[in-house]
Amino acid sequence: IRFSGNTKLCTIDDCVIEVMNNGSPLAFNCNIKDGKYWELVPVIANGTEWSAAISLSDQGQLTLDSERHEQWILRKSALTVPETFALHPVYPNPFNPTTTLRFTVGITHASSLLQVFDITGRLVETLIDEHLKPGTHSVQWNASRFSSGVYFVHLESEFFSQSQKVILLK
Repeated sequence: IRFSGNTKLCTIDDCVIEVMNNGSPLAFNCNIKDGKYWELVPVIANGTEWSAAISLSDQGQLTLDSERHEQWILRKSALTVPETFALHPVYPNPFNPTTTLRFTVGITHASSLLQVFDITGRLVETLIDEHLKPGTHSVQWNASRFSSGVYFVHLESEFFSQSQKVILLK
């Protein structure tokens, strides 16, 4: 793999990467400096497929299916990364039996915990307990095994805590 022009470092807003191999999956390491957000976009049949962008916001290893793509564009992401956590309004609410929980994970936070409690404060389900990338996330809660009533959705991280009331009507 090489950047167009044989450079080894992309210092401008975008670079073209040319992939030449035997069609096997191609693994490479990326090291994004200074908390910047970059994305890798495939060039398909002389056209760019912007909707197929792969986020490179973290350091790590990426494996590409190079059989179909010989060129990629590495560019600074247009993605705006949120600075804070937020639990968005649940929709629908009231619901039966599923509802969508949307929340935003900020850039400065670590692990995220999304839990559901009943009216007595008893934990009924943990929906998420992991480190998430910054951005907006959503998860569906299927409450078909629970009885009708008021529940509380609680989003928590190291420096953030927010709860919201939801109503399950059967």
